[in-house]
Amino acid sequence: MLVVSGEAASEPVVSAKTGTVYERRLLEKYAAEHSGREPQTDHVLGEDEIIAVRTDPPAVRPRPPTLTSIPALLSTFQNEWDALVLETFTLKQQHTQVRQELAQALYQNDAACRVIARLVRERDEARQALATLQAQVPATNAAAIGSDTQGDGGSGARQEAPLAGDRGTTMDVDGAAGDEEPRSAEEKYYATAAETAKRLSAVRMKREAPAGLASAEAWKTARLASVVESLHTSTKPGITSLQTDESGDLALTGAMDNHAEVYSRSRDLTLATLKGHTKKLTAAVWAAKGGSDLVSGGFGARIITGSADKSVRVWVPKPGNAQAAEGTAEALDLRAVGWTKLCVIKEHAAEIAGITVHPSGEYFATAAVDGSWAIHTIDGDTIVSETLGAPLTAIAYHPDGMFLGIGTAAGQVKVLDVRQRQVLATLDASPGSSEDPAPVRGLHFSENGYYFATTCDHEVAIWDLRKQKKSRSWTCADLQDSPDTPPFAAPARFDGSGKYLAIVHSRSLHVFKVKGWQLLASVEMASSAAADGSSDPKTHSTLADDVVEAIDWIGPSSSAVAGATKLNSLIYFAPSENN
Repeated sequence: MLVVSGEAASEPVVSAKTGTVYERRLLEKYAAEHSGREPQTDHVLGEDEIIAVRTDPPAVRPRPPTLTSIPALLSTFQNEWDALVLETFTLKQQHTQVRQELAQALYQNDAACRVIARLVRERDEARQALATLQAQVPATNAAAIGSDTQGDGGSGARQEAPLAGDRGTTMDVDGAAGDEEPRSAEEKYYATAAETAKRLSAVRMKREAPAGLASAEAWKTARLASVVESLHTSTKPGITSLQTDESGDLALTGAMDNHAEVYSRSRDLTLATLKGHTKKLTAAVWAAKGGSDLVSGGFGARIITGSADKSVRVWVPKPGNAQAAEGTAEALDLRAVGWTKLCVIKEHAAEIAGITVHPSGEYFATAAVDGSWAIHTIDGDTIVSETLGAPLTAIAYHPDGMFLGIGTAAGQVKVLDVRQRQVLATLDASPGSSEDPAPVRGLHFSENGYYFATTCDHEVAIWDLRKQKKSRSWTCADLQDSPDTPPFAAPARFDGSGKYLAIVHSRSLHVFKVKGWQLLASVEMASSAAADGSSDPKTHSTLADDVVEAIDWIGPSSSAVAGATKLNSLIYFAPSENN
């Protein structure tokens, strides 16, 4: 407070003689009226005896006492609220802008990394080609020298000087030519993946529909074609996985009884039972070993199984399988048919959540519920092992083999670039709240390369990788108009042509045409079997209480859909013309 006014100073100064603080304006006015004297003293102040006091921040005059009524208070509060809302809006705008800039920067960084990786690969290829060329040049020059010597007599000695000088112009290629170190197993995987992706991408651009592909009109007449009962053991019922071979004849199943079985539809018998796991099987897939002759499954293909006992097993076909592929049920010697254990992989410390085979047929990837995932050779050697920060529930290779799709218990799908060890995209596939997300039960890529399907407890969704968002989704209520709608049990599957999508909900199969997502058929197991009249009435009752746990399309022509049930049955749906 000031001596003269009793108020806070807006421009304070201090007297050099008395040390008293004044308001400059009031001090100068008083001095002008009283012959330059200081207030309350007889001292005469000069300009150099008035010292300015610097305040930081500058003193602000208090608000005048106008808030003496409720309307004035309300008006003030309203103004303060408006200012707060405006500031919040501005901050949100700035936050959005920063996020967009960050996303753009990350995208540019990712693109730059890809360009650098491509340039490094091209550089290595150029170096290798140059080293090969340098190894060939000396032999060519030596042959030329010998020819000149024989033809020109003594002139051959004059040809040696340029060759000696040529050695000085030889380019170094990171060491001596021919001394290139052998590539590691991981580098071989990356090279194989890149070559496979390049080949498959080129084929996909010109790909046509397979010959004999079932038409959409044919699938509108779909019905239950056949039922195979009593697979596996009845003491622990429940088939957990299903995959058919390319011919559609062999069905590979894994079940709660710790075993995998190979069933032949044409022979109507179980050809082999693969025993060794100590807990339920969570995955069983076909795998063929490399080359352009790669086929999906069959008597000559290997089998890979994963279990809740934390292990993965690779099985190789017996020599007798080659004859079995052409034999009949009467001539078949079951003792000579089957698969034997090649190796046991114990890379994971928790239950195996899924297995997926690389399109090259030379590698496969596994995931476990503890968040770990790994890539192995088809012979069982682990070459890549990593961990994500969430429990894993599903894994699938992109059709080109360059990326991995991984589903988590937190309801997310992560698309991984294996070589860069980088998550390219994280998509929220759970239809529930973030506090209680639904785990991803299934993940399957379409052969077109940009669609993939996710299956959660109460929703099946189709995602577009190009836009990284949902293109279509179905809830349980969309497929079953009932107050009691059980969750999805079987993961949705695209067919091999990428033209159709199959979804099973409870005891009904729904087939959609991918273009436009038109529903072609809805077939319920029990009602279809009863309408057919060819099945045992006991079968009708069993199907009415059964639930499909896994499905797969039959053959490249998509002629049927196979389903494995909770009560150890195989069921086949097909258009009427294929029954």
